Amino acid sequence: MAQPLILPNVTIPGKGVHNVVFAATEHDSVYAFDADGNGGVNAAPLWHVSFINPAAGIYTINAVADLASIAGGFVGPELGITGTPVIDPVTGTLYVVSITKEISNGSTNFFNRLHALDVTTGAEKFGGPVVIQGSVPGVGDGNDGAGHVPFTQLKHHQRSSLLLENGQVYIPFSGHFDYPPYHG
Repeated sequence: MAQPLILPNVTIPGKGVHNVVFAATEHDSVYAFDADGNGGVNAAPLWHVSFINPAAGIYTINAVADLASIAGGFVGPELGITGTPVIDPVTGTLYVVSITKEISNGSTNFFNRLHALDVTTGAEKFGGPVVIQGSVPGVGDGNDGAGHVPFTQLKHHQRSSLLLENGQVYIPFSGHFDYPPYHG
């Protein structure tokens, strides 16, 4: 489960300056709360964003049904944001990775996305989100037969904390319960 993060002295439009605690959930949501209290005007989140939209066919991963073919089940009940986000205080950006299940025209696809959220509003920044994809040279389990091991959206799990170093975001992945094909 993602750990909460705190950023002091954040100016929230129309709500003043707050020390903010950010909480990310397996339900693919991010919340910003006042870190100093939850009474009065601070009883509600300062802002909230969700990366699912059931009306558009975008859901969290059902940790039992969607992962049954991989591991015969999974911890659950759902899988959304697991890894702890990271904050860039210089740009006022919260980086977070979500995974969603998307159903369109009878087809089901899974997507890991890197979101760059404005810490003051939760709005996407830098033209995001970005779908995480790629491959590496190799002939390991799940290779494409042409010397490449592809990133497989449903088989890889973003579990560890993100790292921000010298302006670069590093995103570690692992396999679900080490059921092949998987690669970290």
